[in-house]
Amino acid sequence: MVTPSNITFDDSLWPLLVVRFSGTPTKQQFEEYMARRGSYLARNQKHTLIYDTVSFSVLTPEQRQRQIQWLKEHKEPLQTLSLGSALIITSPVVRLLLSGVLHFSQANAPYHAARSLPDAASWCAGRLASAGLLTEAQRVRTHFGLAPRQGTG
Repeated sequence: MVTPSNITFDDSLWPLLVVRFSGTPTKQQFEEYMARRGSYLARNQKHTLIYDTVSFSVLTPEQRQRQIQWLKEHKEPLQTLSLGSALIITSPVVRLLLSGVLHFSQANAPYHAARSLPDAASWCAGRLASAGLLTEAQRVRTHFGLAPRQGTG
């Protein structure tokens, strides 16, 4: 039985964007994902991302190549606007494939391999706070029931 595929975007906590993947996306779904991701870059606002891949299968080799190409094409705005991405990865295969995509795309934005949504949200809230987006960071922490991080001085 084939697992249905889906890619959803949740920007209700913007400048935190949560993208959830399930199954293996079709070519059309993957192209729509990249176009939508580009629309968030077009906002020209600093932001963080959570990529939830818990229900994700894998990208096809063609999709991995397309992802690398897209990352290279958008390298400048990604470096300027992305405060970092937390990737919820529970599959060793997905972790390995992601490592390859990041290596070949030469992505420079910070990223965090998270084991859970609260871990990912905490890391993203820290990135927002470090960029001076304190109200937004607190909104993320409150939404996910996280305690604020204590400064280390």
